[in-house]
Amino acid sequence: MKIQQLALYHFKNHSQLKLDFDADITCITGNNGQGKTNVLDAIYMLSTCKSYFNAYDYQLIQHGETIASINAHFDNGQAIDLQLQIEANKKKKLKKNDKFYDKLIDHIGLINVVMITPNDIELVIGHSEERRRFLDICISQTDRVYLNTLSEYNKVLDQRNAQLKLFAKHRHFDSIMLEVYDQKLIPAAEYIHQKRQEVVAILNTHFQHYYSLFASEQEQMKMVYDSDLNASDYSTLIKQSTDKDLVLERTSVGVHKDDLTFQLGEFALKKFGSQGQSKAFVIALKLAQYQFLKAHMNTQPILLLDDLFEKIDEARAQKLIDLLQTNAFGQILITDTHSQRVKKHFENGSKTIKFVSL
Repeated sequence: MKIQQLALYHFKNHSQLKLDFDADITCITGNNGQGKTNVLDAIYMLSTCKSYFNAYDYQLIQHGETIASINAHFDNGQAIDLQLQIEANKKKKLKKNDKFYDKLIDHIGLINVVMITPNDIELVIGHSEERRRFLDICISQTDRVYLNTLSEYNKVLDQRNAQLKLFAKHRHFDSIMLEVYDQKLIPAAEYIHQKRQEVVAILNTHFQHYYSLFASEQEQMKMVYDSDLNASDYSTLIKQSTDKDLVLERTSVGVHKDDLTFQLGEFALKKFGSQGQSKAFVIALKLAQYQFLKAHMNTQPILLLDDLFEKIDEARAQKLIDLLQTNAFGQILITDTHSQRVKKHFENGSKTIKFVSL
């Protein structure tokens, strides 16, 4: 998969921007605040239909405007033209080759990208929601059944939680009504749990390989999938939690509580790992995601590297760059404030490189 052209209109700080990507590696340079990261975010949105950084769509529209759009031309053996329209107080619209999708979810999996940014340290130090999101995005790009099942699970979960609040408000409990929601949640939760287990095992294999390349010494790193469903089937768990759920007015067990524990030996990386170890861990994790997508989609994802040299020291950065120069990786887009720094690291590489200044 390759992106060949990108055009932004009133997207974040770009009134109008057009870029061509005709090299293996494109380095986008400029001072802070020039919108380098926004270019990568636009490409990421054409993959997932969501911003990597902004929770609300209105934040994507340039100040003073009401509509923004992202237009791009891709090639994966056939031409793909995409246009994502973002309008204030309206749902996003995505058009592929002049035809709008009925549902954005139908687009997921067509354009595969992996983004690595300084913010990814939140995968280590942040809340469990960050790690679940990483896992869900990884799986959803390769498994449409998983994506639809996850969407259905979250919808029914919201309905069940709303019903629990009504029970408390009216001081009336209807076990039959709650059972209706439970019977929808149970098969969805068990499928999600099974797929997450399978994918974490695959990611761990790739991760171990990449982390060994960046580690300064022989360190035992791994990720462990934590889930309520590891110990029991969901049918049993959700029945056992009924009394607790009625008190809390929300569903207290399920795959929406899952987490990934990153371990340094027998200890939690979050508590005992150094900053260098955490950064190396995140990069190895994202490269594992890249190889997972590559293997399952039979195409090389686009790799987006934001402020590469802000993440790791020069020695580790050079190891990463040497790795990216191999045929294991396809098209790469990099942002940096110093073009000479990037040239220094890539000057002896075999891939073509293009510099774009904003």
